[in-house]
Amino acid sequence: MLFVIIVGAVALVAYLGIKTSSSVDLVLVVGEVAVIAALAITILVSVGPAHYSAAVLSPRSSPNGQLTDITNAMIYGITAFAGFEAATALGEEARNPRRSVPASTIGVVIVTGIFYLLVIHAEMFGVGRQGIAGFVRQGNPLGYLTGRYWSPSAVWAIDLVVVLAGLGFVIATFNVAIRVLFAMGREQVVPGALARLSRRRTPIISIACVAVFALVLGLPLTYGYGGVRTFGYIAGAGGLAVVLVYLAVNIAVIRAFRTEFRDEFRLWRHLLVPAAAAVLFLFPLWGILHPRADHLVDLLHFTALGWLCLGVVVAVVLRVRRPSSFEMMGRVFMPAEGQPAYALESAGDLAGHGGQQGHGFHDGDGDA
Repeated sequence: MLFVIIVGAVALVAYLGIKTSSSVDLVLVVGEVAVIAALAITILVSVGPAHYSAAVLSPRSSPNGQLTDITNAMIYGITAFAGFEAATALGEEARNPRRSVPASTIGVVIVTGIFYLLVIHAEMFGVGRQGIAGFVRQGNPLGYLTGRYWSPSAVWAIDLVVVLAGLGFVIATFNVAIRVLFAMGREQVVPGALARLSRRRTPIISIACVAVFALVLGLPLTYGYGGVRTFGYIAGAGGLAVVLVYLAVNIAVIRAFRTEFRDEFRLWRHLLVPAAAAVLFLFPLWGILHPRADHLVDLLHFTALGWLCLGVVVAVVLRVRRPSSFEMMGRVFMPAEGQPAYALESAGDLAGHGGQQGHGFHDGDGDA
């Protein structure tokens, strides 16, 4: 029942408009970061620099002391970090997308990276090298640390923060999925009905499709395995798609700056960094594609792989049969330089002219 309520609430916020949904998401994220960062700082101060040890970050400190511990952990680490590029999906609704989208994307990477490092160090120093194995078996790791370094009576606050953080994650994911579906419908890559707008000028059909998909996928798993395990299963399966996308992007950067943009090529930025990143992504990919195959969490990876393969087939068919539509894919997120997205025509006009570049929708708050 709670799952249905959350999906319904997120769909309603999305229906009200991007300004409302992004504001709610921002409040949730700021609250989450503030509380968890406060806990992390408390732990680091309580432990004291004298007890800081790099040994807790050694691969030998993993629960089983094996490389697979690292590769499996990277799957969830990458999945947790994924989404920093979500600002690009909202580029149409930014006043100056060529400035704000890169700035916000880089800013999120820096802030999130610092936050994650702070929390990771606090957790590892807080339990010590000998306590890592027991810590990972805790049903509520943050609750355990809260009870130990704050007070057992404060555990409810951390539990609430975790729930609200999950809600913020769902809101952000919905926003991205909705706008990608809307853009694909507008470009006639998928049925044009997905570009239909509500009276609040929000993509009502895309919102409904994402909500239904979440219910169809999440309800059976939640009923059978519970919310926490379901999230872990889906996050692990989604990790395969994330890893492959990031791996492909790094390779594409090398190819693009060695061919189309040779004049802008820089050895460090366009070869060494993406090549190193591509190699690093091979480790979690190995962990994903060599499962034990005796748990649902392992088999879901191959479901995601099948979905990706289906997408490749559709893209190839589209490129052969409708090359103009294929070339337009994604262009709607890149307004012409000097042309602010909020000044573009509304998608209500575009609904009857599917596939034209540079047409956005006004959100339900009156802003574009």
